[in-house]
Amino acid sequence: MVNYRALRTNELQFIAITGLRIASFDILYSFYATSWNEYISHYTIDGKVRRRPHKPRKDSAFTDVESMLIFILSYLKNNPLQQTHAALFGLTQPQANRWIHLTREILLTSLKDADCLPCRDIESFNKLLKQGQDILMDGSERPIPRPADKEVQKEYYSGKKTSYDQEFNN
Repeated sequence: MVNYRALRTNELQFIAITGLRIASFDILYSFYATSWNEYISHYTIDGKVRRRPHKPRKDSAFTDVESMLIFILSYLKNNPLQQTHAALFGLTQPQANRWIHLTREILLTSLKDADCLPCRDIESFNKLLKQGQDILMDGSERPIPRPADKEVQKEYYSGKKTSYDQEFNN
């Protein structure tokens, strides 16, 4: 099982599992802990409105908020099967699924509070550029719908697939 205290002693392993250096993790953790405490004070783990104050339980899936943050960061970085991720953290697959959804939402809230959400559209990107913000570019490809108009297709399409299709379809 993944142990936060032991993992913290090995920075290279910490980076391999979470994708963050320990110092960056600590900064993110301060936002995450605030978001978690805000959430858990108003809602149960199942998302229902809380009727009485939250009290940590001995049999809780996570002993501390740091482990919870490592749980979601490692899931997002490594993209394992939920069954595998559950085994790493001593959970069942249904528990892992519930915690993945909950901790992901809390992480998004934390990133929003830290003003670190990624840009998903050109308007947000241009706004950051005008503000003079530091920007990290992700090299992931994004699918572009193929235009229906043949003339517009020529601008975006190399034609390599056509020659391949002609070679094997004749």
